[in-house]
Amino acid sequence: MNVLQDVFTALSVGSVYGVVGAGYVIVHRITGMVNFAQGDLAMAGAFGAVVAASALPTGAAMVAGAVVGGIAGLLLYVLAVHPLRNQGLLVQTIVTLAAAIVLRSLAQLVFGTKPYALDPLTAGRPIQIAGASLPLQALWLVGIMALLYVALTAFFDRTMTGRAMSACAINRYAAGVVGINVVGMAALAFTISGAITGLIGAVQVPLGFATADFGLALGLKGFIAAILGGFDRIGLAMVGGVLVGFVESFAASTISTSYQEVIVFGLLLVLLVARPGGLTRLRVSERV
Repeated sequence: MNVLQDVFTALSVGSVYGVVGAGYVIVHRITGMVNFAQGDLAMAGAFGAVVAASALPTGAAMVAGAVVGGIAGLLLYVLAVHPLRNQGLLVQTIVTLAAAIVLRSLAQLVFGTKPYALDPLTAGRPIQIAGASLPLQALWLVGIMALLYVALTAFFDRTMTGRAMSACAINRYAAGVVGINVVGMAALAFTISGAITGLIGAVQVPLGFATADFGLALGLKGFIAAILGGFDRIGLAMVGGVLVGFVESFAASTISTSYQEVIVFGLLLVLLVARPGGLTRLRVSERV
């Protein structure tokens, strides 16, 4: 077992889980609901980048993936979530499960079940350290997660729109009373969460593949990351994603790759039962 290799792998995949977890947090903070189509928005972004790569450089194609993810998130809200705004959070959450199935089915119809590849952002051989290999694309994943954290924190703390969204997170009714467009803020939350997950979904393709069903497992692991962060803080969700990556990586190397998924989803079960408020003891509150 090469511990350093496990660390590299954990940071790489954990960055993806962390950004998807941050997407969950953004939607939940503003609307109070859980968007179970979050992983499939990453899948949409990945395929958007694959298609765009036929006409654009790799970097621009990945930005196109972010745009596709953002548009998909906005459409999800406008077509599925908003029409059910008077039916309660449970119904809205359930409809995101249906939307995830629709997105997956559409991807299978258009792209089939075969995997699609994408060129890395930086060509070159992996970095070799003490017998461990670190692909250059993995550095991009970690760097993009860090940049997204800085950008999202600055947006929510220092811009009028971000502060308006934060006000909706604290008290939606009071925010509406003072003139904040609550519906518009919710739509923006879905758009932003779709864009960041679409981007990270596109950036991770060179290390693996884009397939129609990879969003399911990605969404569940991002969900665990969001739980670890208390479903309230973007930075803690990203840290939670890295922790999930460590659990997955070390389970594969010390036990078996056949059981790594069982162990990770076992962690989800334990968290839901023992620490539903996350490791920071923050409680998941319902918006009304």
